[in-house]
Amino acid sequence: MADAGDTTGTAQRNQGVTLVAFVTALSVSLIIFGIQTGFFLVLRNRLSRIFKPKTYLVPERERTEPPPSSPWGLVSTLLRFPDREIIKKCGLDAYFFLRYLQTLLVIFIPMAVVIIPILVPVNYVGGISHNFSSNDSSPQGANITDPNGVDYSNPNDPKSNITGLDTLAWGNIRKEETNRYWAHLIMAILVIVWVCGVFFFEMRVYVKVRQDWLTTAEHRLRASATTVLVSGIPDKWLSEEALRGLFDVFPGGLRNVWLTRDLTHLLDKISKRDQIHKKLEDAQTELIRMAKKEQLKKREDDEKQARKASKSHRPTKEEKMERQKREDDAAKIQAEEGQGVSSGDRHEVPHGVGDAEAEVDAESRRESERPSTAHGTLAAGLSKLTGGLGKGIDVVGKTGQDIFGGARNITHGIDNQIETTNGFVAIGPPQGPSSAPPSRGSDRRRHVQLPDEKDLPRPSTQDSNHPQGVGSGGRVMGASAARAHHSHTGSTVSQDTMLKRESVEMRHFGNTTRKVTDLDDTQLDDTTRWYQFWKPPTGGYASPIPQGYEGDDFPFKKDKTFWETVKSSIPFIGGTELEPVEYEKAFDEKWKEDEDAGAEWEKWVKKSNRPTHRLAIFEWTPSWLPGLPLLNKKVDTIYWCRQELAQLNLEIEMDQKNPERYPLMKSAFIQFNHQVAAHMACQSVTHHIPRHMAPRTVEISPDDVLWENMAVSWWSEWLRTAAAIGIVVGMIILWAFPVAFTSSISQVSTLTDNFPWLGFINQNKSIHDVVTAVAGVLPAILLALLLWLVPIIMGFLASFKGAKTGAQKTETVQHFYFAFLFVQVFLVVSLSTGLLQTLDSLARNPTGVADLLAVNLPKAGNYFFSYMILQALSVSSGTLLQIGALIKWYIIARIMDNTARNKWSTNTKLPDVNWGTTFPVYTNFACIGLIYSVISPIISIFAIITFSLLWIANRYAMLYVNRFTIDTGGVLYPQAINHTFTGLYVMELCLVGLFFLVRDQNGGVACAPQAIIMIVAIVLTAIYQLLLNRSFGPLFRYLPITFEDEAVIRDEAFQRAQDRRLGLVEDEDDTDEEESRTRGHDENLSTSMDGTGDKTGRRNKFSSFKPVKGIVHASTWAARGGKNTYDRTFGKAEKGIKNVNKYREDRRKKDLEAQRAIGEALYGAFHDEIEDLTPEERDVLVRRAFMHSALRARRPTVWIPRDDLGVSDDEIRRTKEFSEHIWISNEGTALDSKVRVVYGRAPPDFSELDIISL
Repeated sequence: MADAGDTTGTAQRNQGVTLVAFVTALSVSLIIFGIQTGFFLVLRNRLSRIFKPKTYLVPERERTEPPPSSPWGLVSTLLRFPDREIIKKCGLDAYFFLRYLQTLLVIFIPMAVVIIPILVPVNYVGGISHNFSSNDSSPQGANITDPNGVDYSNPNDPKSNITGLDTLAWGNIRKEETNRYWAHLIMAILVIVWVCGVFFFEMRVYVKVRQDWLTTAEHRLRASATTVLVSGIPDKWLSEEALRGLFDVFPGGLRNVWLTRDLTHLLDKISKRDQIHKKLEDAQTELIRMAKKEQLKKREDDEKQARKASKSHRPTKEEKMERQKREDDAAKIQAEEGQGVSSGDRHEVPHGVGDAEAEVDAESRRESERPSTAHGTLAAGLSKLTGGLGKGIDVVGKTGQDIFGGARNITHGIDNQIETTNGFVAIGPPQGPSSAPPSRGSDRRRHVQLPDEKDLPRPSTQDSNHPQGVGSGGRVMGASAARAHHSHTGSTVSQDTMLKRESVEMRHFGNTTRKVTDLDDTQLDDTTRWYQFWKPPTGGYASPIPQGYEGDDFPFKKDKTFWETVKSSIPFIGGTELEPVEYEKAFDEKWKEDEDAGAEWEKWVKKSNRPTHRLAIFEWTPSWLPGLPLLNKKVDTIYWCRQELAQLNLEIEMDQKNPERYPLMKSAFIQFNHQVAAHMACQSVTHHIPRHMAPRTVEISPDDVLWENMAVSWWSEWLRTAAAIGIVVGMIILWAFPVAFTSSISQVSTLTDNFPWLGFINQNKSIHDVVTAVAGVLPAILLALLLWLVPIIMGFLASFKGAKTGAQKTETVQHFYFAFLFVQVFLVVSLSTGLLQTLDSLARNPTGVADLLAVNLPKAGNYFFSYMILQALSVSSGTLLQIGALIKWYIIARIMDNTARNKWSTNTKLPDVNWGTTFPVYTNFACIGLIYSVISPIISIFAIITFSLLWIANRYAMLYVNRFTIDTGGVLYPQAINHTFTGLYVMELCLVGLFFLVRDQNGGVACAPQAIIMIVAIVLTAIYQLLLNRSFGPLFRYLPITFEDEAVIRDEAFQRAQDRRLGLVEDEDDTDEEESRTRGHDENLSTSMDGTGDKTGRRNKFSSFKPVKGIVHASTWAARGGKNTYDRTFGKAEKGIKNVNKYREDRRKKDLEAQRAIGEALYGAFHDEIEDLTPEERDVLVRRAFMHSALRARRPTVWIPRDDLGVSDDEIRRTKEFSEHIWISNEGTALDSKVRVVYGRAPPDFSELDIISL
């Protein structure tokens, strides 16, 4: 292993690196930094979509004002941006990540100020060597040193190899001056005390900031604040009545209970349907574009023949461009007006209030026994983007003609826009001030179709596979609007009556107990024999019985056979077998491909050129295996996908209507009326038997639930965890082997010597040159691929482990990835021997760990100097430049995004951050800095540079680039602090070994007292960390009850302000005074995005939003765009040559306006925040949100482009004839003059409800 590859002991080769070599490495890093930063400064004001999309392409609450155009103004803005604003716009995870980098600066700056002036002179003055420039002998005639850097020489020995930066480090002290090591001890103790003190205060700040965030009025409105996931529920407690009776002891009682079912089979079907749907959409788009290209080719040939016959000239460039402009204008109008046809729309996503009312009336007639509390047309300030994205602005009854908030004529050239908006047709502004999108305080609100209570699945428990289902009035994975609620007297009150009496937010339920007819039932009558040591004494109380429990003779219980019981207990294989269901055919089985004769596509495309793919003959054939003639058969993609998609749509919709077929899982989501009740429930001992009703998790976002893992039992999760940890440990130990393989590829001569069959490489010079060239590039590519795979593997293992939420998965990845990085990036490159040999040595002599670190780590210090500064300069500038986004946007998107849905997704999806793999990288940097802070003091300088640059770069990315849809609430921050303690422990162990290795002139141990003190310091550090976590641990996740009263006061003030802002309260008395008191709670809602105060509170922030200085609102540009259209032809105008700089500036502004229109279309004209909804509306959305994702899945739309040949319309008609179970549409799409797909709306199956964060 020692010679397996370049990674083992890499740092050892940098011992004694000269100052010249270090400066050379630094120069290369500075060049990379300068190039990337220069490109960023040049491009950031020109490519708004890449470098500042959060200024327009996110909901209003998350938007930030565009940064100044000057570099110094940008830096000033980043430094002065308030931390509370970062929390509001980016979330706690982003804030605490930036705070972690800031904390590291707080640690290292004072250390550099104190340690360097003391230890550098101690190490250098009168040291063994003073040679910075080369590895030549010291002028003082110093002698060679041992591994810990102490001189054992006599004048006849070779001279010292301590040169360069090593002269400032530990090993440069002479043996006569060993008393100097007391300075190192004192500095080490100061480092330990300082770091521990900083971490203590950081824990206090973390707890305070998290508590403030959890108790804000906006957060307390969210379902995640009051919902608890309870796992491991015993069978007899697995009913809504039992859980309500158990958990109503907590303040305020329960609001909703969702029992979960094992819908793994249904999830598999939905996943398969999504794949087939994407394949069909791609194939249909390809066929339509293929036909259009053939038509254009034929038109060109016909025109050529006509010109030849008439002997006319070829059209000029201006004529060609004029024709392109006409075609692009036609495509633009077609896309923006939503023209097109559709088939198979089941109106699962309502298109307007009228449609919603009709749907509710029809449902009411079918299910008249279901009373409704939430009218199907609740005004929520939203509109359905799927039906023409502007229909909510007082345009009820339209049929999808308005696009994205009332789009009108567009004067942009299509060709100019699709280059920077990826096919999105720019949106014209509303005409006049009255047409501006309403602000959050406006009475003119877009209306949303909220799902009526009756639309949510309320399956009965008949034929349930679980012994304890819900009765006919109960609900599984969906709340009943008319369910009975327990009062403090044990009576029931309907929700309709309760809503008339008080807000749904303030429901109160008292504790209820089951009715007992015979008190003797509460006593145990069994007699315990003397040998039955496993039983309690005779005369105890019976085990608690849940409310509604009917005993073992529960009528819906299904007895399992012995084999079914055994099979269901096998980990990873067993499970509940579902009874087979016969589904009807979703399409006409008599239909043949030959019946497609006469189709429009046949006029332009040969049947042999239609999209095809290979289909596996055997079920066991892996899906990732390439199509092979013997294992796969070729099928027509469109015909095959139609059949499969239609059948899957039918089966999924039938299964969704009958969820009682699926067994109940031993978990449930329980929503309380009060936040404090949820946190009390998590901290209480709920069940009287260990591992039952545990774990309990609070702060769960509905969008963060990993539904595929909800069926994993606790014992299966334990087995999976053990397997995942074993795999991670194996990766950590054995990862050097694939890395060594990649490095060995570069050594062509060695390969040909070791493997004679490769001798042909040397026999041909051309082959040898090609192989050598490939060998120079391939290892780096393979190594990058290996490192890229590590986070992916870690994420897979975290999911496999059984994480129930994305936050739990992220926490697991953070632990795994930090362990991997610390061992592979730090230890492996520091050890002179391989990791396996090191582990073997430690197994034989566990006490030798200190000596091992002391021998190896000092030599590796110079390597990490270069490593940290290179990472700081390259990573920070790379973060600013967004190389990945540039490649994706300008290269990959243009090649891969051929469908309207792909283009829409690329435009609207912003970069995200995987915190589980981000935190460990910087935690590893911090550990390296702490380890060498005393051994090589100048590393503090490199640490300061590293964390400063990374803090600036990441601060910019958080504010202007990255969007964070899921937030863990900052729980990764205390984990990162605990990981950083690893650096302290390794530093202490290394110093223990170094002190013991120091010898005086007589060869004796010179620093034993220092070593003993460091051993004591290790013990005290461990005790301190243990006490720190035990003290703050309960507050890492849960709220104390002391905050509840203050939070209620803030809730009331916030709600009063909201009621006035939304027009729900007409009493204007003391309005001004109340607004001044509640202004802080409104989160600056009355401040416009350009910084201008809006005292009325009714102005839309977006209406005054300015992404670039000098850009006016889109209406201004739209007004002047018509007369300027003719001189937008790549720098040339028909009436003269335009100034190049002016042209570029104008085009840049117009591109930004077009891009900004997407953000206004998605977020600018409706209320997307939960605090903008009424309590009743929130309750309806929450009851829908915690339903299983498989039950909420909607039929996807095959969204294809519309063409002027009629191929698209004909395909929709033929699809309808084939099956009514396929939703296919070409609304809001078109093909431009270059046969590129353009679109002017969101996909028809997109719902605004998915945007609201609950």
